[in-house]
Amino acid sequence: MAQFPAGLPTTLAGEVDRLGEEIMAAIAREVPAYARPLEGGFGRGVRRGVAEALHRFLAVVEAGPQRAPDLAASREVYVRLGRGEVRSGRSLDNLLSAYRVGARVSWRRFGEAAARHGVDPAGLVSLAEMMFAYIDGISAASAEGYAAEQFTAAGERERLLDRLGEMLLTGASEQAVAQVADEGGVSLPRRLAAVLIPSGRPSAPRPSGEASTGGAAPGPGTGQFPPLADCPRTVQGQDTWLFVGATDRGSTRAALATRLAGLGAVIGPAVSWGQAAASATRARLAHDARAAGRLTSAGGVDPLFTEEHLSALLLARDPGLVTDLATRRLAPLDSLPSRTRERLAETLLQWLSLRGQRGLIAERLHVHPQTVRYRVNQLRQLFGPCLEDPDVRFDLELVLRAGAADARCPGPPAAAKGSPAPGPPGSTGSTGSTGSTGQEAMGASAGEDPAPALARLGRHRTPRADDPPHHAVSVPHHAVDPTASPPPDPAVP
Repeated sequence: MAQFPAGLPTTLAGEVDRLGEEIMAAIAREVPAYARPLEGGFGRGVRRGVAEALHRFLAVVEAGPQRAPDLAASREVYVRLGRGEVRSGRSLDNLLSAYRVGARVSWRRFGEAAARHGVDPAGLVSLAEMMFAYIDGISAASAEGYAAEQFTAAGERERLLDRLGEMLLTGASEQAVAQVADEGGVSLPRRLAAVLIPSGRPSAPRPSGEASTGGAAPGPGTGQFPPLADCPRTVQGQDTWLFVGATDRGSTRAALATRLAGLGAVIGPAVSWGQAAASATRARLAHDARAAGRLTSAGGVDPLFTEEHLSALLLARDPGLVTDLATRRLAPLDSLPSRTRERLAETLLQWLSLRGQRGLIAERLHVHPQTVRYRVNQLRQLFGPCLEDPDVRFDLELVLRAGAADARCPGPPAAAKGSPAPGPPGSTGSTGSTGSTGQEAMGASAGEDPAPALARLGRHRTPRADDPPHHAVSVPHHAVDPTASPPPDPAVP
């Protein structure tokens, strides 16, 4: 590497004052983030950085091209500049761009001065190499400061989000939450929904750019939260709680569901900050009810939005009360075999839900409309006139929708093949048909064999276990469901 002629540092020092103003003007012109008046702390910081860089470079030139640039004396200046970019909310690229602009302007001015001083081409090459090595050094120092400040800020924000999550979960007032959020510079949505992520679930991938602490499931002491990490959160026992923005819009809800998929998450309603604990209570209720099998409508839903299952949650809140109501209203089914009881309960629910529309009920149950007719006749015999009472019908639909019929004590075992099945008072029991359990026999007409009529109507099909037997107990005509369309009349032989 060529030696510099004597007096070169002094010659270059004569350019420093004017060069500093040129560098700051070029930076303001070419780096948009710095395109503002150099006033106040910002202006002082830029001027100090430029002046320090120029004077430290002159010290490097004076040491000679044989020595590596020594940044120890000014390194902390550039580390602080990097930290300052984080605090100002700017990207590190802005600062590095400013260094490159400054190096280009400096080299043009210093190169001209060095040539006038008699530096030969080899010396100019050495001078250029020293300058760009120096810029690389200060860029590395600023990058280090930037990364260190990011780490510090992230840790502070993590602790703040943890604190806010704990406050929201424990029912802190809206004013207290707002004060902590404002002091920490955290902007919270106007309404928040509690998200419960139960333990034992694998953590989902984080959005790109977020740091990861490993692949373990979130839990106490892991320091890891699933997606949506930049929101208030806390850990209670083995479960993770997050508090996210409003979830009532279609696109927002779909995006949230995608990010929580596979975690078994339960999302409570979006509420004001002061009601966040109530949202968490709703989410906990839904989680526990589903785990206990009392939320059948949400069995395979993941994630589960509680607002889509409000009526089921209402019933699941006090299962004992629903069971007591079911015991009272479904008592007429108690004496039946379990299989018969299940079929009649299923038919009764569809009959109540579909307002007696036999065709729709048959489609829903995957049976023939005649089968629906016979089951309804049987239900009328079992329940009597109370099926016309609106209050009773409401109670019946409520307990059947809650699945309470399955939660009650089982009835007697199903009748053995060929044995008589129990019937209501006054019935004649089984018809003696081979293989029949008697569940349909209780509502069929003795003189009405549906097979010939169905055959003449062209409704040929493979017989089902549900089909009414050919010889059945007579049911008065008035017992037929009055709200359903009448069945086809039997053809006269």
